[in-house]
Amino acid sequence: MSKIIDFVINICKWPVALLLLTYVPALIMSFSYFNFNTIKFYAFGGGILFYGVMIVFSGYNICKSMQVISHELTHTFFAYLTLHNAGRIRLNPDGSGGSMSIHGKGNWIISLSPYFFPLFAVCYMLLMPEILKMFDNHWMVYCVFGFFVAYYWGTVISQVHPGQTDIIREGYVFSAIIIIGGNLLLTGMLFSYTNKAWSGIEQYFRVVQRLHLQNVEWADNLIRQYF
Repeated sequence: MSKIIDFVINICKWPVALLLLTYVPALIMSFSYFNFNTIKFYAFGGGILFYGVMIVFSGYNICKSMQVISHELTHTFFAYLTLHNAGRIRLNPDGSGGSMSIHGKGNWIISLSPYFFPLFAVCYMLLMPEILKMFDNHWMVYCVFGFFVAYYWGTVISQVHPGQTDIIREGYVFSAIIIIGGNLLLTGMLFSYTNKAWSGIEQYFRVVQRLHLQNVEWADNLIRQYF
């Protein structure tokens, strides 16, 4: 079954990338619609700041090991999600990175998932409705959410480089489209969730689609005018 899933995902590789590329302008424009002047976003920003302080005082090697673990766990999560048997996660003794074994060829989602999917932040999002019921200090809950998001961003920034084997395997152009477009989309979703929980994400998708259609109409009019 995993071979069939890999075949379908890999066949859709470039169609997905090209579709995502057409949405990049709308995704960028959508950030102007967020109201960051709220207590939730202040708490969210506090979590990001706390992560930055932790990076400075905890030591680079400790933070790098945490980022490698997050990276390999995300590979493993998407391997299981696409019905692969994933093996043990290994960290290199010199702290240069890590690896995980997978049975089968795999697919581009498994390869690139750590660079566009914030695993810990998404897991926390799923738990947040219950956590908010348990704690009166809701700002602390959003502060922790900001910490997990910053942890993800720090991981991506430190691990996206020309020598990264996952990126080389999938190709620089394709990887760039997926990583940039995927992060714009996921960051917008995270901001939307901070603002209005799951209903905020639904509204965010509607705004992005409306902006995308406006851009398509503008491009169509431009082509008609000059060609």
